[in-house]
Amino acid sequence: MEPAVEHEVTEILRRLNALGHYPLSLVCTEEGLLIASAGERLRSEMVAILTSLFSDIAVRAIRDLGLRQVDEFTLLDPAFGHLVVRPLDPVARPRLFLVVQVPRDRTWRRNTASFARKLLVLLRPLLAHPEGRPS
Repeated sequence: MEPAVEHEVTEILRRLNALGHYPLSLVCTEEGLLIASAGERLRSEMVAILTSLFSDIAVRAIRDLGLRQVDEFTLLDPAFGHLVVRPLDPVARPRLFLVVQVPRDRTWRRNTASFARKLLVLLRPLLAHPEGRPS
């Protein structure tokens, strides 16, 4: 990814964190490769790796359960809060995810939806659909 695009993605993530008072947000691939992050770097890398499991779950939910689109997975820990994983484009390749650590008693749905759209506008030229056409 071009350094200018990576910088823009990081700035969008920083704004998301500031708006929602989130300690961490990142964009990663379905393989767990960290694209950009705002927050603790080591934790970002670990969360990106964990996200690779969500891609498999999303694919299986769509394929095996007939769900049209999976727009989010959330893990909840009473002390930690939520770990929200949202696919940016369900059919584009590489498959990218927005991941946000949300403290207890904070909202995220509107923020993650809005910022996922902003990220997708920025990243869409780098993505392709399975037929080979750009997203």
